[in-house]
Amino acid sequence: MPSEEQVFEAEVLRVARALFGKSNPFQGSQNVHGRERDGIFESPDAVVLIECTVSGRKDKAVSDGLKLAKLCEQYGRTHPLKLIKGYFVTKDEPSSEQRGAIQRLKAPVVACSLKQLRAQLIDSQEYISLRPNYAFGSARHPVTGKLNPDEQYVSLEFAEIESSRLWSARDIVHGLNDGRCIVLTGDYGAGKSMTVREVFRDLARKHHRGEFKFPIALNLRDHQGQRDPEEALDRHAKKIGFGSGSQLVRAWLAGDAHLLLDGFDEIATPGWLGKANGWKDVRRLSTTLVRKFIEYTPAGSGVFITGRTHFFDSIAEARSSLGLPTDASMLSTSDFNDEQIKLYLTRNQWGEQLPSWLPSRPLLLGYLVVSGLLKEALDVSGASSAALGWNVLLDKICEREARNSDQPLIDGPTIRLLIERLATMARARLDGMGPLSPSDMTAAFESVTGGSPDEGSQQILQRLPGLGVQDESDGSRHFIDAALADAARAGDIVRGVSDYQGNREALRLRGTATVMEQLGVDVATRKLQESGVKASQAGAAAALLQRDGASDALLLDVIQVGMALGEFKTQAQLAVSDLLIPQLTIGPETDLSEITFSDCIIQLLDLTDYDGEIPMPSFARCSFGLVEGLASASALPSDRFSDCDFEQFDLATRTTQGILGMVSLNPSQRVALTILKKLYAQRGTGRRENALYRGLDDKHRGLVPSVLDSLVSSGLAVRAKQLSNKIVLPSRGQGVRVKRLLEAPTQSQESFFIEL
Repeated sequence: MPSEEQVFEAEVLRVARALFGKSNPFQGSQNVHGRERDGIFESPDAVVLIECTVSGRKDKAVSDGLKLAKLCEQYGRTHPLKLIKGYFVTKDEPSSEQRGAIQRLKAPVVACSLKQLRAQLIDSQEYISLRPNYAFGSARHPVTGKLNPDEQYVSLEFAEIESSRLWSARDIVHGLNDGRCIVLTGDYGAGKSMTVREVFRDLARKHHRGEFKFPIALNLRDHQGQRDPEEALDRHAKKIGFGSGSQLVRAWLAGDAHLLLDGFDEIATPGWLGKANGWKDVRRLSTTLVRKFIEYTPAGSGVFITGRTHFFDSIAEARSSLGLPTDASMLSTSDFNDEQIKLYLTRNQWGEQLPSWLPSRPLLLGYLVVSGLLKEALDVSGASSAALGWNVLLDKICEREARNSDQPLIDGPTIRLLIERLATMARARLDGMGPLSPSDMTAAFESVTGGSPDEGSQQILQRLPGLGVQDESDGSRHFIDAALADAARAGDIVRGVSDYQGNREALRLRGTATVMEQLGVDVATRKLQESGVKASQAGAAAALLQRDGASDALLLDVIQVGMALGEFKTQAQLAVSDLLIPQLTIGPETDLSEITFSDCIIQLLDLTDYDGEIPMPSFARCSFGLVEGLASASALPSDRFSDCDFEQFDLATRTTQGILGMVSLNPSQRVALTILKKLYAQRGTGRRENALYRGLDDKHRGLVPSVLDSLVSSGLAVRAKQLSNKIVLPSRGQGVRVKRLLEAPTQSQESFFIEL
């Protein structure tokens, strides 16, 4: 184990070689007249002599200073045309006695600390103080887009892709200090840039405490078209107002810095069109700068790189294109878990109950909190607050993508149109998620913009948020998040209902059996309500779509959106057949008597609000998974179901009538169970408060307000508003608790339930 003095002397020589030994990097300590000198560096125009010590004593300065003065005199005689200079280098700041001893020598010798010597290589403290004044990638205030230096970092866990190890930001710092190359991939808004900022801060703190290396953090999107690291560092210095890019280059090449490179997917390389054979070549060209940074970074210095998860087709391509060493660690981000969400919200002064639809991605969560939309999300005009959340998410990620693209003609709304059009095209595939070939993506661009994509636009298509690799052999993509794809599908539906004649893109859906799920319906409903579209217009659009031969999947989408808009009644007889329908909800304010479903598989038929009087559609040869809200087929109108089969009905004790018949429970407890049943029947959506009264007699109806108050105070329900209507939402993370209560209410230990 080397001693403290040996480590210190080695570091002094390393810095001195970088400063004074460029012409001969093998210079260092030498014997002169039988005496060892700590460092002698000779260049064509200068001779630099060095003595170093960890001691703070005056006598050490006197003895070493005399040696340096005599050596300077000697070299002055033998090298009369060269500059001669001596450095007495101390581990800590030289004491006043040491400085005085050196000054009294009247020789070309100065006393300085290692930190002062290194500052000639680069003033690392100045760099560290300036760098936080420039944004770390997308780690900005989620509303204003300005720097947000006071935002606290919520610790994330990163999974090592090729092992089961979990990493934290602190583990990344330790890995960099060990000289490792680490790659962090993640989807849009997953906290990559925030992690880069946290790693920078941790390394900066360690540097302040005496560790030699300091962090250099580049936003790679600032370096589009650049392939030379020296040019990139020079541009970076100018961006942050640092004096000299050459100092950054010198410090990096000397091994004095760790590199943090944020956004390998954001570097577009100009001039490749017509030259690259396929998108893999495009991606390899665009990451040339990263490869060179890794290639020329000295051993012992760490490199931390971030980028989108699905930018490359495979891990093998990522390793090759980025030029990663064999021992490089590849990590992946994840969304916030419930505990991290609570911590984040607590830090942002949010202490209310969380609705179950609340997204867990840091980007959207941060935006909702800081902008005040988290409160506004409970006062929405859509069918459920999930519609607001995902609608905002799509807007924000597309705005950020446009901001990062440096393509002035490709703004946020255009990128959203691209994603929505691709979501429509994906519905023509078997699972509704893809694959989407490169030609599909080009066709989507042309249909949205009216022109062919140039090189910068192709780069945007390569990394559209929410799209992942389907097949690495042909570069095809697919939607990686079912909820995002479903929300995006709403776009062409909205345009088709709003202006059927002017927006006929949805007619391309012929032949598909993929229908929108509840989230997509809710997003479309919200956007149509914002535009003042009524249910009658949806009914008219459905009739026109059927007339023009649109797919049954599209027809059903428009029907479900019309039902959600309000008092929906078809304006013609409509037929829907051969569809796999995840969920069909039939409730009040609808008249579906002119609709026929035939040969469909309906996984969930929600009749929780069915009162026996609502006009039902006709079903022929349909298969039902679960019929929720009724206990048997005998409760269904027989003239509306022909040759159908049912896999499962609700337990009699879990229907409204079954719950009300539980004599072992008091009336308030029965009302509580009926409300919870309705709230948690649908995935994440809410119920209008007046719907909670349906199916109850006058005695039980009078108990709803006080029981609802109890459910809210116990954390099982969240109140919201919908225009003039009151809405009640299920609470996040309470599904298991509610299921336990519904399955065994007489054995429940829930204090609020016992006290009802």
